[in-house]
Amino acid sequence: MDANRSQEICARIVPRDADDLDDMLRPHDPGHRPQGRALFPDVEAAVPRIDAFKVQGTVCVGVRVEGHAADVADWAARLAAFALEREVEIVILAQTDVSGYERFGFRVERVAGGTPDLRARCEDQIVRFWGIDLVL
Repeated sequence: MDANRSQEICARIVPRDADDLDDMLRPHDPGHRPQGRALFPDVEAAVPRIDAFKVQGTVCVGVRVEGHAADVADWAARLAAFALEREVEIVILAQTDVSGYERFGFRVERVAGGTPDLRARCEDQIVRFWGIDLVL
């Protein structure tokens, strides 16, 4: 993670959280689907490992997030410090529609699927697509 990007992320980290507009507008949205019901295509896809998305020599770390933690700002600060210190890129692998890390500028990928097997297959595609070297 370069210094400018990490400084942008650190500048966004505050403990306050904005009101969720989706909750307020959901009754007026005719296209709303229940949360977490996104369809994951059940096809045999071959996504090649693509290293063009990251700087040569940069390690990409995936961080699994299973829910929306109350202390997202604290974890965001820790992840930003880790990324800056170790010079790695962080990709959040979220199993919910909103993880809370989006507002800080982290790259967040939604892991879709109704069963553990489908979620594992989806995560595998994301790992190969972003060239993630380590998943925590």
